[in-house]
Amino acid sequence: KGLYRVNLTTGGATLVGVAGAIVLARRLARPVRYLAADAAQIAAGDLAHRARVTRADEIGQLADAFNDMARALEGSFGRLRKTLASFERFVPRKFLAVVAPEGIENIQVGTSATRTVAVLFSDIRGFTKLSEGMPAVKLYAMLNDYLERMGRAIDEAGGFVDKYIGDAIMALFDDEHTDRLLDAILGMRRELAAFNADRAAAGLPPIANGIGAHGGEVVMGTIGFASKIESTVIGDAVNVASRVEGLTKDHGVAVLITDAVVARLRDPGKYRLRKLAAGVALRGRLDPVDLYTVDD
Repeated sequence: KGLYRVNLTTGGATLVGVAGAIVLARRLARPVRYLAADAAQIAAGDLAHRARVTRADEIGQLADAFNDMARALEGSFGRLRKTLASFERFVPRKFLAVVAPEGIENIQVGTSATRTVAVLFSDIRGFTKLSEGMPAVKLYAMLNDYLERMGRAIDEAGGFVDKYIGDAIMALFDDEHTDRLLDAILGMRRELAAFNADRAAAGLPPIANGIGAHGGEVVMGTIGFASKIESTVIGDAVNVASRVEGLTKDHGVAVLITDAVVARLRDPGKYRLRKLAAGVALRGRLDPVDLYTVDD
């Protein structure tokens, strides 16, 4: 009987121990599963998610540490997004897709691609004379106001500013047709009129600009060396657009576009086009161009 009682007591204790172990394992396993699910949700991109485990033991401490990590990740990725957004203000997203197809962290010197684009050049008439009679601070403010208005018209029409060269603007339109280019030009003319209306209200003289555009094949890419990389566009279309803009003064108009731009219009009847000259020879180029203007 004594042995039987001992065995019974031992067996009972064992059963109680096993049952307690099962209960304890379940209590530990449930929050661990929750943490695993929380980790998976954050890994899927929900950086605002937090662990749902609230305990006063080691599992709770692990959940707190997990949430600290999640907050740090959210802050780091937030700063990274802002950095990327700021970087895109220097290099447009359309350009990044060409020069950094695998991400800006993998950008390399010499990366390039060929594109057929429309190129727009614009600059302020008599900017040198204008700048001579104006304090640098006021000139800087005026130029920023002007460039913002011109850039807004280009952006709203679907183009993007490639670079500013002093008061000059170089913009690209990577489209099959050039209607958006003309929409941008007309938008720039409207913005300039509003800009000059504000200047007149302030007792300031108006400013004028010239706009030239041409279309063709270019190479978009990066140049420089390891510690200084710049994006650039090279090609005959760039040179022609720049020279055509310079001819606006000779022809007494604000806008000149080439026959290459007109030929790629989807709906030319939408615009008030006037042909000004045929077979115009450009410096350094064998093939002549026909020149048109677009009335406001």
